[in-house]
Amino acid sequence: MNERMDEMLQDLSALERKPTSGIGTYLSLIALPSAAYLYFILGYLDVLHFHVGIHSIVLIGLIFFVSLMFAKHNGEYGACTFRRYGNELKSELNAYVTKNLMRIGETEKSNATFETFMDAYAKRIRNDNYASIAAGVFPTMGILGTFISIALTLPDFSSQTAGALEQEISVLLSGVGTAFYVSIYGILLSLWWIFFEKRGLSRFDRDVEIIREATASLFWTKEEIEQAYLKENLQHFEKIGLMFERLSSNDFFERLGKNIESKFELFDEMLTMEASAVKRVSEHIKEGMDTLARSQEKQKGLIELHEQMLAKIEGFNENTTALHVAMAQNHEEMIATNQELLRVLKESAAARNPNEPNAEVESLKESLKMIDAETEEIIQKMDALK
Repeated sequence: MNERMDEMLQDLSALERKPTSGIGTYLSLIALPSAAYLYFILGYLDVLHFHVGIHSIVLIGLIFFVSLMFAKHNGEYGACTFRRYGNELKSELNAYVTKNLMRIGETEKSNATFETFMDAYAKRIRNDNYASIAAGVFPTMGILGTFISIALTLPDFSSQTAGALEQEISVLLSGVGTAFYVSIYGILLSLWWIFFEKRGLSRFDRDVEIIREATASLFWTKEEIEQAYLKENLQHFEKIGLMFERLSSNDFFERLGKNIESKFELFDEMLTMEASAVKRVSEHIKEGMDTLARSQEKQKGLIELHEQMLAKIEGFNENTTALHVAMAQNHEEMIATNQELLRVLKESAAARNPNEPNAEVESLKESLKMIDAETEEIIQKMDALK
């Protein structure tokens, strides 16, 4: 899109012409006002043979100063500026078109108008407010200056004699003659301004028209948009017609009936499979519940068996404890008996020859030691059983 627009803008004759210098255009606009003002100054200096009052020179100079400020807002100067900034116009137009692109079908153009862009661009070149009032400001200032000049040169007519009165009337008429120079100057500047304003606007409109024709293919017009939408709607209607044609055919209804029938069959199969699955799940749940009940019963039997085992173990522990206590008592009694027996044996041995060894006593000691060892071992085993 951008390449196509650049190619179009490069062929614009309005932008390819050699632009006029801005300084030259400005000098052309102020040439006549400057020459006329210089003419009145020469008359004031008596270089030329006509009388101009100092008040008229000052008021004409004021109008001339205003014309110098307004000159840059004239249509001629604006048209010159428009041609000098042709490259800037290209880039801004490119950005404007790219920003407002709209696609309809296979065609893509700018939805914004060319006139909107040119109005905004022209307002940056010159101030339309100054341009619109300039043609009326110059003659108005000339008429105002004329009245001011007359007011300044107006005598008081206080003379009592006819000669003095005639002299005052001649002064008034000479002042009125020079005062009208201000109005003449203002009207002359107004005509000069209007001439260049219309000339510049004509050149500007011509250049804009050339650009408009060259870039017409980049912008949507109202008729093109209506035609494009109508074409798109016709295509949609054709597609809808083909769709209705297909829908109204017997083959379509046959295929639709077959598809619906196959869907219902598939739905019935799904319901059958779902019922079968629910039934199987119910059976599995029932089997699981039965298994759980049996396991609970077995668990109850195991708990009762465990309680019986604990009771028997507890009785065995009690019997073992009682046996241990009895054996401990017997052991203590046996130790006491053995000690008493040893004491008796020692006494009897003492009654004998003390140096003579007694085999029976020694044998008895060994037996007692063995009995004590076996008794200790039995007690330890009994302790381990607790």
